[in-house]
Amino acid sequence: MDRLSFKKILLCIDNSDLSFRVAEVALDFARTFDSEVVGIHGYNAAMHEGAFRIMEPTLPQQYQKEEVLQKQRAVHTKLINVGMEKISLSYLKPLEDTFNAAGVPFRMRVKEGKNFKAVNELLSEEGGDLVVVGSSGFNSNGNGFIGSVCLRILRAHDRNFLVMKKPLALQDRPVFVVGLDGSSSAIMALRAAKLLAERFGAELHLIYVFDSRLHKDIFERLKESVINKEGFSFNRKEQEKIHDEFIDKGLARVGAMIIHKAEKEVFGETSEEPLSTHGWGLVGERSGMPRIKRVLEGHIYKRICDYASEVNAELIFAGRTGRHFVEGMDIGSVTENVVRFSPCNVFVAQQEEYRGWEL
Repeated sequence: MDRLSFKKILLCIDNSDLSFRVAEVALDFARTFDSEVVGIHGYNAAMHEGAFRIMEPTLPQQYQKEEVLQKQRAVHTKLINVGMEKISLSYLKPLEDTFNAAGVPFRMRVKEGKNFKAVNELLSEEGGDLVVVGSSGFNSNGNGFIGSVCLRILRAHDRNFLVMKKPLALQDRPVFVVGLDGSSSAIMALRAAKLLAERFGAELHLIYVFDSRLHKDIFERLKESVINKEGFSFNRKEQEKIHDEFIDKGLARVGAMIIHKAEKEVFGETSEEPLSTHGWGLVGERSGMPRIKRVLEGHIYKRICDYASEVNAELIFAGRTGRHFVEGMDIGSVTENVVRFSPCNVFVAQQEEYRGWEL
């Protein structure tokens, strides 16, 4: 765990109801890990200035003279810039008082600009170990909706992110679900889950999901477009049975191997009991925390989200990119969809140095 720490937490605030739940979690983490917290807010004065210009033709006739408009523009520009900066600081000032009262170092940073761009610039300037942000601001629009600021900063920064969707309950042995796929980033997610589970007394669920239907669909298309048309001898029922059994059992075995390897790498130990798509695989508390291991079948991001709902998880941990990583990829599609559709909060672990997929 040498490279994983949360000494500096960047807290993104927009004054929405969810952002104050985000602040509560940042305070819990800061107390637990002895962290410094930087409160961040971006404000877009230019947007308001543009809106004022659009409305100028609607002003009464006495304000339509150019010299009067020029004066009004100057006054409005100063009022908007100074006023919005003060409003932004007013969002953060109560948090500064709360964090300082708890003995947690807290600094305020605000910046003018298009909201996501201003926040991106502040994140780049500050560095930090963990970004805590709400999944949406004032315009939340139901299941699958992610706010533009959240999505854009998540894509732009290879950093540990805690994306908050609801209050995070860390008492009474919370459940953490870790999605494993054989990638080095997933190992990083498991390391983060282990660290937080140790501090908050959580129960870890290590899961691997495989999508056999995808492979079967590809086989069906291959069979119809190539095999049957090229004159190959094909025993439909027998070959389909063999193929389906090979895919199902093979992918389940791969999943078990991936879970065991990840467990060994992070915990230094593993149990080699067979895992299947049925029943629980329960490991004792040799490492000081209960671990449950499952190999599951289904559409990957959806099955992860459904499983988190089934076990009433507080957090899903996912690597930023998966085993199909290529240079230039900002975030994996499974992880992005988990962030979108998760029933709970999501920890996205930063990109681990890519080492390929080895078992």
